[in-house]
Formats: sequence, C-alpha cells, structure tokens
Amino acid sequence: MTPRERFLTALNGGTPDRVPIAEHLFSLKLQKEVLGYNTILYEGSAQVELATKLGIDMVWLPINGFCGIEETPHLENEIYQDEWGVTYKKNGWPIIAQIASPIGDRDDWANYKLPEVNTPYRTKIIREGVKVNAGNLAIVVGLLGPFTMASWYFSDFETFAMNLFMEPDLIHEMNEAYVDWAIEAARLAKADGGIDAFQISDDWGGSTGLLISPEQFREFFIAPFERLVKGLSDLGVPVIMHNDGNIWDVLDDLVKTGIKGYHPVEKAAGMDLKLVKTKFQGSLCPIGNVNNKTTMITGTPGMVKAEVCNCISLGAPDGGYIIATDHSIHDDIPVENVFAFIKAVKEFGQYPISL
Repeated sequence: MTPRERFLTALNGGTPDRVPIAEHLFSLKLQKEVLGYNTILYEGSAQVELATKLGIDMVWLPINGFCGIEETPHLENEIYQDEWGVTYKKNGWPIIAQIASPIGDRDDWANYKLPEVNTPYRTKIIREGVKVNAGNLAIVVGLLGPFTMASWYFSDFETFAMNLFMEPDLIHEMNEAYVDWAIEAARLAKADGGIDAFQISDDWGGSTGLLISPEQFREFFIAPFERLVKGLSDLGVPVIMHNDGNIWDVLDDLVKTGIKGYHPVEKAAGMDLKLVKTKFQGSLCPIGNVNNKTTMITGTPGMVKAEVCNCISLGAPDGGYIIATDHSIHDDIPVENVFAFIKAVKEFGQYPISL
C-alpha cells in the first residue's frame, strides 16, 4: 500500500498492510538532523520531505491563517499581530502562544471583521506540500475549531468565561461566524486538489477533565462543531478531531458529530486506548496514545519500543487504528527516540498483528 492508502484505510475503519504512522513534526532539531537544514516558517514542501524521509504516512499542513503559526518571519521576542487581530510575542516554533486577544465585549465584536477568506495566500502551505508529494503521503489539512477560537484567540479565557454567563449570545455569534469562515477556507483547499483529510484542532480538556462543564459544551459548542464537521464532510473528505486532554465526559457527543478520527487519545490525560477502540470500533479511528511527555522525552529507545508495542497490541487488532504520539514530535524529544518509535511500528505493526 502507499502511505495514503494505508492511512485512509485505517481512518475509515479498515485493515491496512501495517499500522499507519501519523505525526505532527514540530521539531527544528529533528528537521536539521534529517534534512540538514531548518526552515524559518512552517513550510509545506519541507514538511512533506521530512515526513517522507522519516517514513511517516501523513503530513499535517494548516490553512494559512491558523492562529499561532507565523505567516511572515519575526525576530525572537518581537511583538506582532496576525490577520485576526491576535497579538503574539515570538517565542517558539511553529506555534506561538498569544499575549492579547481582540474581543473583550459586544462592542469589540460589533467593530470586528474576520479576515478575508478567498485570497491566494490562504492555501499556500497546502499547495506547496501537495506539489512535492511524490511519496503519496496522506495530506491532512489543519483548521482550528470554534471552542479554541472563542476561548483562546478571539478572547482570552477569563473574558470568554465571563461572556459564557454575561453575553451568551455573543459566544453563539462568534461560533457561527467562525464556522462559516472555516467551511469557506476548507472549500478553497479542497478545490486546489490533493488533500485527503481535514483535522479540526479544538482542545477541550486539561489533564484531568474538561475546561468548561459538559453542559456548557453541549449548550455552546457541540452544535457549531457538528456543523463544521458536516460542512467539511460534505466536501467528500473525512474529518479528524485533534482534542488534547481528558474528554471522556463529551466523547460520545463528539463521535455523534461525524468525526472519523480522534487524535491523540492522550495517555498522559487518562485516555484509555483500549476502551476508546472497543467502545467506538467501526465508528471512530483512534489516533495516538504514545506518551510524548514522559516516554518519548526521558525514556530509552527500548522503552519507546515497548510502549509502541503496547499501543499496537491495544489499538491495532481488527484495523481502524493509527499510531502517533500524544501531540507532536517536539524539540524536547531525542531524535533517537523518534527513530526508535518509527522503527518499532514498522517492525511490529505489520498485519496480521502477532505481538
């Protein structure tokens, strides 16, 4: 199978030739080790080259306008603003945390204008990656979700939390406007061709539970999230949700929205891969569960191999599983552990599984 075929077979619940590997390659150290150079920005062509050389089956390429990802280079500690009016202080790669958000109250929203969707720049990273994808990787296009936009980028979390109670209609209006924007952006990406899945990144949980109550998620965010999933699915492309943290209390709700995959089934947050696989087999493909906060950082290559084998034993039987770390490959992870992770999957993830 090609990497694309392998990835899509598992995502759709089938059994490929081996367990596919998915990863977000957020390590300049790894990029330098494998490619011999670093890119200043998150570049589609370099990401495809890196994933191909590593032997990973997919590559994550965000829509331009994915908040937190630089669109133009900035100096270390430089303060700048993106097209959404979000303010950052350059302090990382490729995703930078904001220091100020544009919307505090209804007056701010009344005077706010979302970025223009239909610009040639909107799908630049994706087009660059698709153009050089000679290895037939699965191209997964990244978008943010409505909760992350409302609670992290449109407003800071404190303001967002107050508005849930004081201005609930404002939250609904921001959700609707953003979902409209995201569907139109996705339509542009699909029209360019060469993409295989969408991933909505929308972190709802912390290490021990949800960031707001299950009732509030159901009141404010399940419906717009479902509308976004439907809008993307209607383009003929499967949808993955990236959702860090412990989200047991709303996982049933999320599966009902029509997502095909759930990433990263975060082990460090108490998400049980076997339980997720068993409960939702046939309707949801779990993606992930290799701990990148402990094992991948401080473990030996042998410990990485052991955890990979454990994840394969829990998730791979009967297909419908994609292995990945608990978020991304980042600079705190030794490159030898990255290589050990990939090698172990290729050695022990062949079907039929015989661990």
